[in-house]
Amino acid sequence: MSPPLPNPVLTTDPPLTAGLPAVTSKTPAKISRLEDLDSFKGVIPNTVNITLQKSVCVLDLGCAEVGVVCTSTFYGSSNYLSLLSTLKGPRFLCTPVREWITSEALLQDIRNQQGIRNQHDKRSLFHDAVVLNEDNKFIVAYDDLVSSAIQLEASDIHFEITNTKTTPIKLRIFGRLREWKWLPTELVKGALSSAYSKRTKSGTNSAGALSFERPMNTITEQVVNQKTYNGRFNGYPLVNGYDVVMRLLESDPKSTIPSIESLGYSPYHVQSQILPAIRRNAGMMVIAGSTGSGKSTALRSFIYALPEREQLKIFGVEDPVEYLNPFMRQISVQRNSDDPDDVVKMKFLSALRSVLRMDPDVLMLGEIRDHDSASLASEFNRTGHRVFTTVHGDGCVDVLARLTGEEIGLHPSTLAAKKYLSAVMYQKLLPKLCPHCKLPATAHLPERTQQQLRHKFAVDPGTMFVANEQGCPHCKVESVGLAGTKGLTVVAEILTPNEAILHAIRERDWMQVEHLWRSQRQHGFDSSVMAGKTAYEHALYKACAGLVDPNDIEADFESFDTYLLHAIEPPAAVRRLATVPTSSPH
Repeated sequence: MSPPLPNPVLTTDPPLTAGLPAVTSKTPAKISRLEDLDSFKGVIPNTVNITLQKSVCVLDLGCAEVGVVCTSTFYGSSNYLSLLSTLKGPRFLCTPVREWITSEALLQDIRNQQGIRNQHDKRSLFHDAVVLNEDNKFIVAYDDLVSSAIQLEASDIHFEITNTKTTPIKLRIFGRLREWKWLPTELVKGALSSAYSKRTKSGTNSAGALSFERPMNTITEQVVNQKTYNGRFNGYPLVNGYDVVMRLLESDPKSTIPSIESLGYSPYHVQSQILPAIRRNAGMMVIAGSTGSGKSTALRSFIYALPEREQLKIFGVEDPVEYLNPFMRQISVQRNSDDPDDVVKMKFLSALRSVLRMDPDVLMLGEIRDHDSASLASEFNRTGHRVFTTVHGDGCVDVLARLTGEEIGLHPSTLAAKKYLSAVMYQKLLPKLCPHCKLPATAHLPERTQQQLRHKFAVDPGTMFVANEQGCPHCKVESVGLAGTKGLTVVAEILTPNEAILHAIRERDWMQVEHLWRSQRQHGFDSSVMAGKTAYEHALYKACAGLVDPNDIEADFESFDTYLLHAIEPPAAVRRLATVPTSSPH
């Protein structure tokens, strides 16, 4: 039997229901059929005394949110207020968000069919979910949050723990960060602590138990809709609380590896630059981009496309491993949160040296971060192996400058060796317009912007579209206020070095490298031919094709007004100017 109910107290803590229906502020819905209820996971046990159970059921709606179904008599009594206090109190830490009035007969049907799902909601993730109770509330809340975030196609979950009673949870969806829920801080802390101990993959956690006083990291694992997902969990203490950010990664070995074409590269990128680079029997391919720009996904697809892949010994060394790749032997470098940088570095280098002795053909190196890792990658390269890796940088030429800079310190003559670099890439991810509700740009872009596009870039705004802020059933995510876009697409620039560019690299003449590369452009910005074009210009092409919103180009790169163009040069002039430095910033 459940413990006695507390005295009737109606909580008035406003953040607890911020952005959600106020349960006691409006007339509850009256229902007479099970089908009138929202999709729910089951009935939460032990919420009222046994004598009251025929008058009320509390439904688990997921993510520690509940709905109350009761008789009209119970709704008008002090017991109802006591129930709300119990649900929001320390026993359950739930947030009531829905209420219904019904008969005792229907309440009995709900109890008899506990766990029924609304069969009309084909998106439900909870067919095999565990119903919340006072003992399992933390891990069930965590599982529900992750499952719901995956359903909403989020790439990251942000838990912004505060020193107040409630904590905001935000989602990054299609590159945009949006507020999602406010939950009791005690519940959020308990959910994260429980996940750290119960959902962590073996050998990935930085300490035995989660502490909100120091940096923590791990990889969590759970199954959603019969697919395995990893959560790259990173936590850090702040002056006003603690932040945990989890990158959600589909890591099921049975998952289909996306094709290179499906990621969003242009046909020219694929056929004239990427495939020739990965088919070389030696050389290093480097991808740069910010966090969340799809670098790991790209590397996986590139390596999967290697000719005769089954006959190659492929090793991956990462900190940590994000995707499980059955075609690759993977080493995850385990770091503790309090490891000094030199200890982490030694672990990473030790793994690389071990791979050198294991007869590899191909190496995927998670990141070149210092001189030692660059030197080992060079050793792979010089001995005839292929290397795929990432480097921080803000463009192809910036990557080359960083590789030869003080931090990494590769000698320019090494980088400029004929078989060293197969390709250098830089990429971003931009939101894709919803094809069902996108709006003509000519009716919604400012006239000044349209004039810039026509006269500065020589493209037609009439072929462009912008996002519909109202959205449609295909794209609208009401719980986070997102509409008008659906999915992400790559915008990229690729530099494949020729003799003149290698000579400029050897001389550390980055202006000349930029000039020689961008002088390869012989087509307008509305053409799919990407020779000599930057990621900005690839994005502009996608806007011309109606795939991305030109407003997102300005938001994620820079304005059309400030972007510096590199004029098309006739081929003969390009040859004459090959040794003449020129400044043309990216």
